[in-house]
Order: sequence, then C-alpha cells, then structure tokens
Amino acid sequence: MAKTIADLLKAADTEWKHWGSSTWNLSTGKANIGHIDDELKFAKYVIENYNAVGGGKPTPSDIAKDKYPWSAVGMSYVFHEADFKKAEFPFAQSHSVWLRKFIKARKSGIANSLYHGYRLTEAGASPQVGDLVAYVREAGTFDDAQKYFDVTTPYMSHSDLVVERRHNEIDVIGFNVLDSVTKKTIPLDNNGFIADRKHKWFVVLRAKALS
Repeated sequence: MAKTIADLLKAADTEWKHWGSSTWNLSTGKANIGHIDDELKFAKYVIENYNAVGGGKPTPSDIAKDKYPWSAVGMSYVFHEADFKKAEFPFAQSHSVWLRKFIKARKSGIANSLYHGYRLTEAGASPQVGDLVAYVREAGTFDDAQKYFDVTTPYMSHSDLVVERRHNEIDVIGFNVLDSVTKKTIPLDNNGFIADRKHKWFVVLRAKALS
C-alpha cells in the first residue's frame, strides 16, 4: 500500500477544478458554484467516469433532475484515481458501505485498515487532512444521527474528504454538493471537533494506513 494522502488530495483537487472550483462556506452560507450536473457535458462526465468505478447506470436526465445521487461514486473515483484497490476502499454507490466497513475495522481492532471510524466528539475525532467526515441524510435530529455509528445495515449518508485544516475550520471536497464537486468550509469548535449543525454529522474516518 504505497499510496499517500498526497495522492488522494491531488485526485480530489483535479476533480474539483474540473467542475469549476465550486466553494461553499458553512459559517457564512456564501457559495460560489462553477459547473453543475444540469449541464449535459457534466452529467455525461459523471456516468462515463464516476459510475464506471462506483457502479450504477443512471441517465443524464436522472443526474440533472436529481433522481440519482452521485456523491458516492464520485468519491469512489477519487480513491480509484489515487490508485487504491477495491479491497482497500470499497468503491460503491452508497457512502454507508465504507462508513460501516471502517467503523467495524476500528471496533474489531483491524490495525492495517485504511481508516478507523470515530464518534463525532470522542478522542481522536478531530479531523485532519486525509480524513473523511460524514453525516446522515435520513436522521430526524442531530442526536438521532449519532446512533448511526452503531448501525450495520445500509443508510443514506454523505462523506467528504478533508483537504485542508486551519485553526478553527477545515476545507473538505465532496461530490454532488450543490449539484457540483464543491469545497466546503466547515467550522471547528475550541476542542477541534466539527461545530457545524446544518448537517447531521456523526463520524470521522481517521486515516490510519496513509502518510
């Protein structure tokens, strides 16, 4: 496993720039979106590249009309482009496939797992560059979302790759965010944990077998 965090960041940055360097600051609410999946060229790009890795056969119309969530196949593509194999990172159409895998890896003490899952505010959950941060889409409240750490069946969720960390915030790149590949800025609290409550965050996947 010779791949590095730098490989991941490079692959994510390439996709982000391809989509027009979209940004969204969760503290201020300000967004500046470049290309979106309503554009036929970009809807086809999702199918030809992201679905080719993560699976699924949506039509351009499915993507443009938000009938097919392509965030997981997009993230799968990033890991594929960084030369990870499916045995290391499970390319899929659902984020919960790898969230459940890496939470289980930590609970089971699998030391050589690519990631280990941490509850949102436990020691070790302060996100660093190369980590994945995730939230639940279907939970009723923020407190309800925390229970998904122990859910072992599929659920609707989303994860982003941490690409930069500053004193009180992180930048993450995610797919199908405001219909684009978007870099979000997420505030951190004084303890270094995710402070945003606009999304129902519940897990931080800490990079374990990466440098």
